[in-house]
Amino acid sequence: MKHRIITFLFLLIFGVSFSQAQAQKPDYNRKGIEVGTFNDLTFSLGLHSIGRVQVLSQDNVRVWDGSDWATPSDNLHGMQTSFANLEFLVSIGDDIDVFFDGLLATQRHPSQWWGNQGYMYIRSIPGNSFLTVLNPVFEHIDLKAGNFFADFGEHQYTRTINADAHRNPLVGNPVVAPLGAEPGMEIIYNGNGFGAMIGGGIGAPEQDFQEARKYSFRSKVWLDVIQNVYLSGSFYTVNHDPGTLRGTNLFRRERHGSSYGGVWNMNNDGSGTGEGPGQVRPGNGRELTAWEVNAILNLFEGNTVSAFFGQGTGSGPDPNTAGVPEGDEEWIYYSAEVRQFLNDNFYLSGRFSSVDYNKFLSSDNDGSIYRAQAGFGTFITDNILLKAEYVYQAASGFNQETTGVANRVDLGMEPKFQGIILEVGVSF
Repeated sequence: MKHRIITFLFLLIFGVSFSQAQAQKPDYNRKGIEVGTFNDLTFSLGLHSIGRVQVLSQDNVRVWDGSDWATPSDNLHGMQTSFANLEFLVSIGDDIDVFFDGLLATQRHPSQWWGNQGYMYIRSIPGNSFLTVLNPVFEHIDLKAGNFFADFGEHQYTRTINADAHRNPLVGNPVVAPLGAEPGMEIIYNGNGFGAMIGGGIGAPEQDFQEARKYSFRSKVWLDVIQNVYLSGSFYTVNHDPGTLRGTNLFRRERHGSSYGGVWNMNNDGSGTGEGPGQVRPGNGRELTAWEVNAILNLFEGNTVSAFFGQGTGSGPDPNTAGVPEGDEEWIYYSAEVRQFLNDNFYLSGRFSSVDYNKFLSSDNDGSIYRAQAGFGTFITDNILLKAEYVYQAASGFNQETTGVANRVDLGMEPKFQGIILEVGVSF
């Protein structure tokens, strides 16, 4: 763990040793292509598509298939399924946005369509409705309601979400990248150089009316009034009662996909064996409390340095994970990333991310998983981005037959994977 923290601090200090630029709150609410207007209605369509070729290899990997240990292929060479996202946005003047999107294919379900988000974002109430009496309140706050990503950290603005990959300078995401959608509501205050959010949800990805299912709570503050620096802090908690059929949602939902096909996994043929190949998915149990702090710095022209540090505790694993005993989880996770544009169309990037478990199910079971990534990106056009990346990931320290951290791979075997992956992403 010590050498990983040193590497993390080195990347951060290396980046901040330079000077000058301007950082601000990440903004990745792409409006898509405007396809029509009628009176004060504007209809826009967004499309994201991705294609990848990978030359990856893995070692010391065995996966629990429900009845026995299975050994997947060591060499994972070839082309992945092409994935896509389709987005729809209707804007009512500048007052209300109505948004929904679908995932046309994912790593877990490469031949199926899955719903993703659907929500309303309200800045004021238009027209002559009696609800316009609320407009003095909307002068100070915005309201977001529906089924959408909890605003925790900056992951929904900076990581790959299935085929929507332009926001991510590299091909893969950090080894832990929490992104959970659930029905709920957020109240947002946008001040001059600072802001805050408070919200809640049902603590599960879809409607759930069991008495054992409880509500989640979340909050966030951010600051970008300091020149060259953006800072944020986030908090999330949920505590379902015994008997709920679902685990917590924030860290475990990886239907949005990992960029590395088949790693630390049984297969990738649509059978649904594991979500997010290679991703660590802590907090699978009934209870979860987590916080995260983020820093983003634009240090000089073309340069961005970003880092996050978080901690989580929970009881786990998922109640539906048969054969794995109940217990507690405690972990910290962190990432440092640097991107430098060499000209308007070409950049270099590197990232180190890790998750360190203090406890997994028992006090004598701890360990770490880290991921190192280095690569480049070049914009062929404004809408087409070609990326290449070398990745290395390894686990160490866990007891034998430890599963449930990264799907059902046995982390006690100290598995690893490495190799090169190419990606072409199209986004409108």
